[in-house]
Amino acid sequence: MSIPGTTGTTATTNNSTTSTSSSNSALNKDSFLKLLVAQLTNQDPTSPMDSEQFVSQMAEFTTLEQTQNMSNAIDKLVTTQSNQSLSQQASMIGKQISWTESDTDDSGNTVTNTFSGIVKSVTLKDGTVAYITEDGDKVDPSSITEVSNTTGAGTGD
Repeated sequence: MSIPGTTGTTATTNNSTTSTSSSNSALNKDSFLKLLVAQLTNQDPTSPMDSEQFVSQMAEFTTLEQTQNMSNAIDKLVTTQSNQSLSQQASMIGKQISWTESDTDDSGNTVTNTFSGIVKSVTLKDGTVAYITEDGDKVDPSSITEVSNTTGAGTGD
């Protein structure tokens, strides 16, 4: 009676392995633990898993867990740095800026135009900061050629 149970369990284990490998995604911590528990649960009592193999799998699990923890920490760091960058750039709100934009005219020549405006807001999208002027222009900070304080109306004084 134990042979049919073992055969059925082996088929289940093979199915989970097949579904994991066919999904083209990396094994996560939970998948690894499920496979390890299934392997330990369904091992042949007359021939248990080699202790070296078990230690090797536990070391792989530990490495996987630490890699995931490091990845999560890096993600948090990137988010924090993006938010800090946005906070730092917010000091530009209310400033008069001048920027240049290059374009190609009908004859294929590059023409550089200079624009100016007052920064109304700062946006952060996909890790890229942009200034939005009162006229609705979206300005890349790298194209700014001059920054000055505004005088008179619009400063709130």
